[in-house]
Amino acid sequence: MQLSLERSNLAQTAAVTLVTVAALVLLGYVLAYWGWVWLAPRPEPRTQAVAEAGGGGVATAGALFGVAQGDKTGSAPTTSAIRLLGIVAATPGRRGYAVVQLETKEILAVSEGDDVTQGIRLAEVAVDHVVLQRGAIRETLAWPEKNAAPEPAPIRTNR
Repeated sequence: MQLSLERSNLAQTAAVTLVTVAALVLLGYVLAYWGWVWLAPRPEPRTQAVAEAGGGGVATAGALFGVAQGDKTGSAPTTSAIRLLGIVAATPGRRGYAVVQLETKEILAVSEGDDVTQGIRLAEVAVDHVVLQRGAIRETLAWPEKNAAPEPAPIRTNR
């Protein structure tokens, strides 16, 4: 039996050409990818990165709103008006936060267990209220009640 050299040569040439073209396409893709990675301009960050002490990659409420500063004199206030503005309720493995406004119009985000002001600690954060502890006294700050219907505006008549 005699083999045709031209036929096997043609099939072999076609296979080598096909593999060569595939290798060149792959090489072009790799060069384009790494050229873009190395030479492309860096994208502008959309937000400022905030380092979190607790880790996790999510900005803490303290970094967003500020942290309560203790009174340097060491005197505890006898009465201070604290208004509840917002609640970030606790999830399993994380503490809750409360956003409060002090009588000095200072707005703070306080983590559960931390001091709101000197002598007042945020003891508990729930979905609809927070519990403050002033020494041995526990106080509850709840969401204000919403009115069922707003007061009607006075009717004016032109006379």
